Amino acid sequence: MGKNILEKQPHWNDFRSFGQKKKQEERYFHDEQTQRFFTTLLTTARDRIKSIRKGQLFWRAQLGCGDDPLYDNGQIVDYNAVPFTTERMKPLAGKIGEGRINPKGIPCLYLATDEKTAISEIRPWVGSYVTIVQFKTLKNLKVIDCSLSKINPMAMTVADLDKLWKFKPPTPEEAIKTIWEWIDLAFCRPVENNDKITDYIPTQIIAELFKTNGVDGVKYKSLFNHGKNLALFDINSAKQIEEGKVFQITEVDIDFKQKWPIQFKKRGKYE
Repeated sequence: MGKNILEKQPHWNDFRSFGQKKKQEERYFHDEQTQRFFTTLLTTARDRIKSIRKGQLFWRAQLGCGDDPLYDNGQIVDYNAVPFTTERMKPLAGKIGEGRINPKGIPCLYLATDEKTAISEIRPWVGSYVTIVQFKTLKNLKVIDCSLSKINPMAMTVADLDKLWKFKPPTPEEAIKTIWEWIDLAFCRPVENNDKITDYIPTQIIAELFKTNGVDGVKYKSLFNHGKNLALFDINSAKQIEEGKVFQITEVDIDFKQKWPIQFKKRGKYE
């Protein structure tokens, strides 16, 4: 996958430069600078290729459930909550929206390593119903692991590195590490309903780069839970193995920290 030697040393800010260009300038044409960036990714991604064996289990969640009517004297008097059908729990043809991994209209199977992560990723509210099913991989898979960086959105470690490199140029190894930290953060950043479609473009292009170079999917962290997510390019590379389960959300725990107005500690330091 890729060349053994980089033709040009990467710059620590290459990912953000690439993202800005694809969102604001040229989307479908890849100039020489972009091609060099692709070469950097394909070359350095070799250490991030992970295997997922056939038969490994993952979870998938969808907001909502089906209704099974209860009858009394031929009239519907109530409904039982039942899991969505197997067909409903896979990406629906013609209803594929923009995602962090997939463009609109191109299906991608989003899974998680555990039930709580799968539920957390769809961000349900208290009282809502969620259908959970288990998927099993049907063959050995090769994925790019974008969950390796120690990402802490509150600490902003990647941004801190950026500030450092502006005054002290990094080594090639440090530059590559910073590039991948930005990529890892981009893949795991939660998708908001009000996000601009252009915000998805950089990770969609990178995912397609991996896909066209023989990779089966992308693994990335969940910022909602301690688990990890898996996006498979071929939705038929895993299948639902049993009837789903229906859960009702009883609690959503949110913590927060005030950022403005600035809070001062007793010794006069910023909070």
